[in-house]
Amino acid sequence: MGVPYIYFLLILLAVGLYWLAKRNVKSSVGKTIYKSTGIHTEYLRIDLANRQVTGRVSYQGKVYMLVYVDVAADTVKVNGSIQELTHLTDNMTEEDYIEVIITTAKFYIENGISDPKAYYEAQVTSN
Repeated sequence: MGVPYIYFLLILLAVGLYWLAKRNVKSSVGKTIYKSTGIHTEYLRIDLANRQVTGRVSYQGKVYMLVYVDVAADTVKVNGSIQELTHLTDNMTEEDYIEVIITTAKFYIENGISDPKAYYEAQVTSN
């Protein structure tokens, strides 16, 4: 066995170990697939003068929950529940849905948005 043969084996071993190590490292590049749950959140009434918003959560045409947000009085009233839909929501709880409606209601009131559809369409066309 000559010296070049030992170098060849060492290089081959190093390349093999590098390849194995590289194969086991998880990539930080990937893709995310967004899948709709079918649960819809809509804002039925946005009363800028009284600073009140009504949000509705529905699934397959059935209303499960209404959330009344009075931004001026800092109160929230909830009628109904989406507990039977939580198997569809992965990581979002009923409280998360209520919080989203409260946060969005405050955004609409603070920014004078009475028609969310027109607001978002204007955002898309302005970019």
